[in-house]
Amino acid sequence: MKPIASTDIKSILMSKRANIYFLEHCRVLVNGGRVEYVTDSGKRQLYWNIPIANTTSILLGPGTSITQAAMREIAKAGVLVGFCGGGGTPLFAANEMDVEVAWLSPQSEYRPTEYLQAWVRFWFDDELRLAAAKQLQLQRLNWLPAQWSMNRPGF
Repeated sequence: MKPIASTDIKSILMSKRANIYFLEHCRVLVNGGRVEYVTDSGKRQLYWNIPIANTTSILLGPGTSITQAAMREIAKAGVLVGFCGGGGTPLFAANEMDVEVAWLSPQSEYRPTEYLQAWVRFWFDDELRLAAAKQLQLQRLNWLPAQWSMNRPGF
């Protein structure tokens, strides 16, 4: 099987990406063509793969470093990189010039960490997470008949 080049990763739609990573006290690097982060565990180092094709954002916290090669691969895949932990969450976007992207997030826009915490707080509360899931499913159910009637006459 032929390996997927990082330049082909851009074909995966951003709306299908689900992963947001928060990394701290590690090193992000390229190892064997894959973007990985390395942590220390006693006398040995542990390598963990970051699936950049399915990743929207990587937040780098305290004690984290990233190599230029890793940044290059992350940029080719269109992943946002944020540096956080110092009271703000600036996000940076980068990509290759030939990527047809109609939007990019603002560069160097500083926001307090509380924005992200408020945005994802529902995930840690079972009732709020269930309410959000129900709301998404209701929106989907309301949206589907309109789409089907546009594409299938007589629906």
